[in-house]
Amino acid sequence: MKDININIPTSLEGIKLSSYQDYLKIYNNWDKEDDVFIKTKMLQVFCDLSLKDTFNIPLSSFDEVIGHLLNCLNEDTPFINKFSMDGKDSNGDDITVTYGFIPNLDKITFGEFIDLDKYINDWDNMHKAMSILYRPIIHQKKEFYRIEDYQGTYKHSNVMRDMPVNVVIGALVFFYRLSNKLPSHTLDYFLKEIQKKGEQTPQVKQILEKNGDTFNQYILLLKEMSEGSMKLQVPLYTNV
Repeated sequence: MKDININIPTSLEGIKLSSYQDYLKIYNNWDKEDDVFIKTKMLQVFCDLSLKDTFNIPLSSFDEVIGHLLNCLNEDTPFINKFSMDGKDSNGDDITVTYGFIPNLDKITFGEFIDLDKYINDWDNMHKAMSILYRPIIHQKKEFYRIEDYQGTYKHSNVMRDMPVNVVIGALVFFYRLSNKLPSHTLDYFLKEIQKKGEQTPQVKQILEKNGDTFNQYILLLKEMSEGSMKLQVPLYTNV
């Protein structure tokens, strides 16, 4: 029997968001009866093993690795406002980029809010939601920092597939705890900005046409969105 090298994440921090997304897709299609199936898939997704290699692992090691992965998935996930990832610049040179959470959610823009509401409850698109909440830090002085202006999810969403999933879950918990404050603070900001600018983006027009052409109904709809659809959905599927 050949030796098998297993790349085991030491903690939840060592699991990429993309791997967690792959795992959730498999779990959601699992019949919840075949334990061998989901355990082998955990090894394939989180340890980068082929199906053949999973069946060649000694039984004692198999159970040990599965137990370790379950412990990782059940770790506490505190909020992390900054994290760094290695990557490549436009010239192909190695760089390290530090990403920061939106410093002041009370000042979230209308575009950020609409896009965040669209993606934050969908794990298949969680990398897009994270590209809204976390963006490259462009200036920092002591504990204060400023992040890159929002230009849409296209710019950083693919990079966010590689971010540590513990940062993702910690951010979701943090964001959910603040979400009840968003309607009262953020919508007041939207009201002032939209009235001041007379802003009617395509999204605004579509919502107004669908729900009645009054601003009050529009604000009511935003409140329903923030209170109803921005709910925490952090599945920790570890009971296998």
